[in-house]
Amino acid sequence: MNILRFDLNKIYKSVIIISFVIALLYFGRPILAPLVFALFLSLLLLPICEFFEHWSSRLTSIIITFLLVSLVIAGIMFFFGTQFYYLFESLRNFSENLEKVFDEFILLVDNWLTKSGLKLEQIINERQQGGIIKPADLLQQTIASTSSFIVSITLVFVYTFLFLLYRASFKNFILISVPEEKRDYMSGILTDIRKVVKDYFVGLIIIILILGTLNGFGLWIIGLDFPFLFGFFAAILAIIPYIGTFIGGLLPFVYALVNADSLWTPLLVVLWYGLVQSIEGNFLTPKIVGSRVSINPLFALIALLIGGFIWGIPGMILFIPLLAIVKVILDTIEPMKPLGVILSSHFGKEKPDNFDLLRNKFLKAIKKLKN
Repeated sequence: MNILRFDLNKIYKSVIIISFVIALLYFGRPILAPLVFALFLSLLLLPICEFFEHWSSRLTSIIITFLLVSLVIAGIMFFFGTQFYYLFESLRNFSENLEKVFDEFILLVDNWLTKSGLKLEQIINERQQGGIIKPADLLQQTIASTSSFIVSITLVFVYTFLFLLYRASFKNFILISVPEEKRDYMSGILTDIRKVVKDYFVGLIIIILILGTLNGFGLWIIGLDFPFLFGFFAAILAIIPYIGTFIGGLLPFVYALVNADSLWTPLLVVLWYGLVQSIEGNFLTPKIVGSRVSINPLFALIALLIGGFIWGIPGMILFIPLLAIVKVILDTIEPMKPLGVILSSHFGKEKPDNFDLLRNKFLKAIKKLKN
């Protein structure tokens, strides 16, 4: 009976702690989201800073790193900006064409399903007229969203600069907070966390480059205009797992549906994107990202949904690497190792303690084959 009470008390405490953490994340989003973005960005830029620190001071190295990152971002923005400009120039009649396609679709559905003249079309037109957004409201929403985005980006870069500049102080603070005999152990945990974050985002960048190239060449062969714009835009949206790939494929499909002379073009776009995403999901991501960050896909999906609920789109991007950090911490705490095992993508295979045994058996088998 005492054991049961003890377990219930642990459960109550765990529920209270989890609820407190979720509430803190939800209400602290304006502060915590840019802070976590900056933390990951600083860990990603840290090797570049350390490289330049061999020849210059830390402050100079950080400034050089920021200049290089700014040049890369400026190049990306120039590419997308010019491509979108030419795209909008070619879409002067886009709304008329889209409205025409929409009207034809409504008439088709109306004839197939209702068989009552223009009833369905009239209902949709009434709803559209009732839901018109006033230009002033739209302008106000746009200004508010843009201002919030600029403030968040500014905070991310300021936080990143400070993280890189005072990284030794932050690390020493963490090490001093633990007993002296465990400081080497804690230093190893921090190294593992740094490696996991770096490997995750480096793998993600590689995936984006491969996906953008595959998408772009495929759309170019199909004959769609602006193939590499759509290709790399979809690849960047792949940062948001599952949802981003769908949105990235929807844009060229709609463009092809409205502008192409044949229905084969949008159909080929869908087939090509489906093929590329199948290759990415089954081969590229498991080999490039999965080999670096071992996370169970079930819990990665749960983290994605929770992140979207708490922080929106930033949460969808950040919560999977955060889960990877949690797994690193759980793997180092003896009572929490079972939780680390269930979060691993190796769960259900051989026990973690038998990895070395399996490796030895494999090496012995190779030696026997050679003999």
